[in-house]
Amino acid sequence: MRRAHWQRLRYDAFLLIERPGPDALPTSQRLAAASTVAFNSTRQRAGVGLLLFLAWKALGENRVSLGLLLLAVAAGVAFQVPNRANLAGFRAEIMRQEVSSGMGHVRVRPRSGERLRDVDKIMARIRAFEAVETVEPVLVMPGSIRKGGRLSVLGVTGVSSSGQQTPYERTSGRALVPGDKGSVLIGERLARRLGAVVGDEVEVQVLLASRPRLVLDDGGLGTYTLTVRGLVGFAATDSVFVDWAFLAGETGEDQSASLLLVRSKSGDIAVHRDLAARIEREFPQAIALSWLEDNRYLRSVVQAVQAVEKIAGGMSLFGVSIPVLALLYIDALHRRRQVSLLSAIGFRSSEIFWIFFVKALMVGVVGVIVGAAVGWGIVGYFHQNPIYNYERFVIRPELGLGNLLSPVLMVLITTVLAGSLPAWQAARVNPSDTLRRIE
Repeated sequence: MRRAHWQRLRYDAFLLIERPGPDALPTSQRLAAASTVAFNSTRQRAGVGLLLFLAWKALGENRVSLGLLLLAVAAGVAFQVPNRANLAGFRAEIMRQEVSSGMGHVRVRPRSGERLRDVDKIMARIRAFEAVETVEPVLVMPGSIRKGGRLSVLGVTGVSSSGQQTPYERTSGRALVPGDKGSVLIGERLARRLGAVVGDEVEVQVLLASRPRLVLDDGGLGTYTLTVRGLVGFAATDSVFVDWAFLAGETGEDQSASLLLVRSKSGDIAVHRDLAARIEREFPQAIALSWLEDNRYLRSVVQAVQAVEKIAGGMSLFGVSIPVLALLYIDALHRRRQVSLLSAIGFRSSEIFWIFFVKALMVGVVGVIVGAAVGWGIVGYFHQNPIYNYERFVIRPELGLGNLLSPVLMVLITTVLAGSLPAWQAARVNPSDTLRRIE
């Protein structure tokens, strides 16, 4: 009770000096009266409630400055939240297209020659590894596809029609069926160039051997009339896919593959690298690479996304810290008289520092809450209206807890740190210099 009593007297003394009534005494007499009131309170530390009250009162005195402070903090969060969410969505989508629904986490190729032989035994051993989810063979042969007078030269890819995963994402039609030698899947963009739709017949030629095969009397070239069963998207939009067993049988090597696609149960790149190293130890005739080492394009994209996140985050923090620092510093300069009066009636330098520091903290907390709410709304808008949608590649923002908390905490810490300098400057004000200028 005694401490609360003297804290109240200390604040009354501050009001007596700072906000006198219409019939007030001269300033010198008011200072003497305030000193009498606060004399016995100077040994008492100001309570948290009093410091919070003074910070709150100071915060609401200049509404224009308060509005600009809140706008700067809220804008920093509102910019970063959807930016990070869209970048996370882009990264997730390209990983899904290129890795999860694409070429897998680890790619195994022959160390010498064009193909791996006896891949059924190799795949069985790799499937037994703890981290492996699936292993699928892929056989790529040079060839062409024709419909009417339109021709496209490309690689014809044989994939396992009975496998759990495929190196493409089917967008329409049906999947390949095991044992179906008359079906083909083609990419959407390739289908538009050829003028082909699901159900059309196309002519596919495959170079089965580099030399004429006299025994088979086919000149090493296979020509097939196939029915388009479905279309595939993004990463395979210019590709042609047939049944692997059918294509391998046509080459005369039923258990051959150009590469093996290994998908892991884990999404951790360290696990993928360890898995690739283990496969190379088990099979000296093969080269195994994780997706990060094998795909330079994808590695560059991932690195670019990380760089953009850092640059955008740095620019946002810079845009928050400068106006917050400037506005709070100017406010501290304007309050030199009040600070001197607080010192004169017994407030310690540390208590004055905490008044201005708490003010910056209040601005930061309110600003980041407003900014997070605005950012959440912007993310919802981009989820309904993706910023990019082409060839089945759709970027939808992913707003996880980390993408929300990270910018909120960074902006809040930046605001508090920016407010620390004006608070420290205010605590160092010499009250005697200011009070001499009071009448």
